[in-house]
Amino acid sequence: GVYLTADCLSEEKRNGTLGLLFLTNLRGYQVVMGKMSVGVIQGVLGLMAAVPMLVVPILMGGVDPVLVLRMTGVMFSTLFLSLSVGLACSAMFKSSKATTGATFGAIFLLNFAVPIVVLILHEFDRSLGRAVEWTAQYSTGAMFVLTLDGGVGAGRGRGEAFTISLWMTLGVTAVSMLFALWKTGRAWQDQAAKPAVDMEASSSVRELRRRALVLDGNPLEWLTARKRLGPVLVWITLLLLFSFMMLVTGGFEVLFGARNYGEESFLFTLWVTAVMFKWWIASAVCDRFRIDRGENAMELLLSTPLKYEDYAQAIRRRLRRQFMWPVIFMLCLIPFMMARSDNETLPVYILGLLMFGVDAWAAYFVGMHASLTMRRPTFSSTIVILKIHILPYAFFFGAMLLIGITGAGGGIDLEGILALWFMIGLVNNSIWVGRACLALGENFRKTAAASISPGS
Repeated sequence: GVYLTADCLSEEKRNGTLGLLFLTNLRGYQVVMGKMSVGVIQGVLGLMAAVPMLVVPILMGGVDPVLVLRMTGVMFSTLFLSLSVGLACSAMFKSSKATTGATFGAIFLLNFAVPIVVLILHEFDRSLGRAVEWTAQYSTGAMFVLTLDGGVGAGRGRGEAFTISLWMTLGVTAVSMLFALWKTGRAWQDQAAKPAVDMEASSSVRELRRRALVLDGNPLEWLTARKRLGPVLVWITLLLLFSFMMLVTGGFEVLFGARNYGEESFLFTLWVTAVMFKWWIASAVCDRFRIDRGENAMELLLSTPLKYEDYAQAIRRRLRRQFMWPVIFMLCLIPFMMARSDNETLPVYILGLLMFGVDAWAAYFVGMHASLTMRRPTFSSTIVILKIHILPYAFFFGAMLLIGITGAGGGIDLEGILALWFMIGLVNNSIWVGRACLALGENFRKTAAASISPGS
């Protein structure tokens, strides 16, 4: 849903073409179902290609065919849930970032919100946690766990819980579709523009004078300097995520002296926080060209004397203004975590910090290149995440699997594994950065012109 339906209606609203569809004899439900069918066809065909692989264990023996049937039903139910939630969010919002973010957040909450609340209550009060465990079956994600020993029809115990979770998924799917049908018929009309909260907050004389100086220096930086809530959102997200991870993993108990060593808690918390930072940085880098191309303003900007250095400087300053102090705050906490960790894990901290810097550096160049050259710049940040943050892990796990099968690694230790992981990430990032730099710099205008007119 995040990729297939989350931006289908909001893109029409941004381009001002959703109202044109209603000038025809199409009804609201026809527009929604037509958009839904495009995502359904792609998703169903892709899932149907994967379903035959589930039958292989049956041919090998030892797997109940009902289990495969149940798993297939769960996969298709999840697919339609994701597509319908994405369509509902697309009918509600206009911005691509807001739509994709709301879709991802809604799916995450539907699957994990209730189990997480139960887990937190169980940590604070075990009796209270056991008393509310039954609420987890009302989560749409419970059916994944209950698929192996649940049932399809009426029953008792886990079979009944699986049925409840499955019906919850189908119910949310139906409600999301009905909401999209209702909202689309009322969302095509242009509404009066309302000033954003962060724009209103920056209307003081001092702030206007500062923005005027920025406008004279670099107009592209002025476009990003108008919004002031960006750093605040990063701080709020960082504090909430860090506190939640430390609470769930027991990191606060170690950090404040209740236990001696807590490297597992610290490293996992830092890894999740670093993933949040790197994915957010990738999205922020892609914003400039993604917005310009989405609003058909790239050609107008190319007609000005602005150079590649002006674009790069504006993006760098935006990243520094939004992420510098939160990152420094996390760096200041790491020495305290290292002091409460085993000495053998110190190389993990050091190489993790180095890889964080390398990934941020690579996301800066690859993000500009992807948002400038992709046919659909809306998904440019996703491509950056796949290239810089997910692909190295795939190579690393593949290399470890190959070493384990062939026995070539012998007695490989922790330092060897860390060195292999770091080198794979460094080589991967260097390749993508080199490819991006060939299209930027002196070739920036040529690359930008080709993205506007592919035949040029």
